[in-house]
Amino acid sequence: MSNENKKTRVPARGPDLVSSETALRRAAKRAREQARRSTGYVVVYRDGKIVEE
Repeated sequence: MSNENKKTRVPARGPDLVSSETALRRAAKRAREQARRSTGYVVVYRDGKIVEE
């Protein structure tokens, strides 16, 4: 059975989903800024490791 006959359809992203992604990114940026002001660094999980920025 070949995959050429199977077409995968990527669902369109609704405007609410796009707006919520933007809002989450903005909130994460504010949270990082606030953490830097209060403790001087931010702890994040990146590439499988816990890193202090």
